[in-house]
Amino acid sequence: SINNIVNSIKVRRVLKPGGKVIISQSNRCFPSKAISMWLNMNDREHLELINGYAKYAGFGPGKAFDITASVPGDPYNNPMFIVEVSK
Repeated sequence: SINNIVNSIKVRRVLKPGGKVIISQSNRCFPSKAISMWLNMNDREHLELINGYAKYAGFGPGKAFDITASVPGDPYNNPMFIVEVSK
């Protein structure tokens, strides 16, 4: 949740210099619990928002990766992304 990302400020305080934080984001959510801004964003905008929170917390530029699994014969696409930031 966004609350967990905001807590990255606390993580940065105890992380060693050069240490990394990896934030996973699957975009599977309960619409009744998500803020409307999140619901109106696409995957790229989600990653940009996560990176923005990390920059606000004092981390360096983030790197985003699409780690979505490709399962033959599975008609469902469950996107999965990670954002990696360093202190």
